Amino acid sequence: PRTIRTCKDRRQLCGVCYSRMKHRIKRLDFNVAYACNLSCKGCISLSDFDRRGVESLKDIQEQCATWSKILDPSVISIFGGEPLLHPRIEKVLDAIRQAWPDAVIRLITNGYLLRRHDPETWFKFGSLEMQVSIHRHDHEQMITKEIKRIVSCRKDWQATRSRLDGHRQLELHSKDLTIYKSKFKTFVMPYRLEDGELKPFRSDPVKAHSICGSPDTPILYRDRLYKCAPLPNILELDKGKHYKYEGVAPDGDIKSIVDNINKPESVCAMCPDNKDHSIDHFNKENVHVKDID
Repeated sequence: PRTIRTCKDRRQLCGVCYSRMKHRIKRLDFNVAYACNLSCKGCISLSDFDRRGVESLKDIQEQCATWSKILDPSVISIFGGEPLLHPRIEKVLDAIRQAWPDAVIRLITNGYLLRRHDPETWFKFGSLEMQVSIHRHDHEQMITKEIKRIVSCRKDWQATRSRLDGHRQLELHSKDLTIYKSKFKTFVMPYRLEDGELKPFRSDPVKAHSICGSPDTPILYRDRLYKCAPLPNILELDKGKHYKYEGVAPDGDIKSIVDNINKPESVCAMCPDNKDHSIDHFNKENVHVKDID
């Protein structure tokens, strides 16, 4: 029979190292900001509602310390809102890198606020990816200028063009940084708006899951784990009126979420099961830039 051995930090049980007991997953979204500099109709983070503030650095550091013992993601996406609104975004990236030294960190941004940062900043974190989403055709040149400012810091770039889930993407690869300039164009609206209230579609969950934009990515939001990014945002605004779901705490049933990653569940019925409810984010009528428009 296998004997129980105790390792130096006393985190070994039944001969299985604690690190091997962590849940290995492909992707994890980590919410660090609620506010956004855009107001986009149908946004999965509900930027077209009155969302304010960011997660405190202290809370982010505590979540990193806790969840890095539970989850082992290959890619961690820094999510919002707009992450670049966080006044200590560099410290945020440092905390996440220290907690998950082997993960790829992906910063999700609309790019407008890159102008506030020294472009050298983004080469410091190792295996950093920056996904810059173009939301309006008439502002693409402005965002491209900021990307070029970063690119000018290095000479070892390799460029490729690709399509991701049918969306166009320019990839720029350097030793310490990869930039994705992504044009998603349309987003499926994750809720119905009726009399000013958010309401679920009550659709076929299997069909709804089949057109989901991020079917395999749970999100860490206020120290709880949720199946997908729209869920905690909607729940926070709904306040229990029309949606019934609870995120999982660090000492909760994490396995129930991990085992159902990329699988349809009853909660998927909250979203539409067809793309008739897609919103065109190249149309400036659907995307308002708060400090420009």
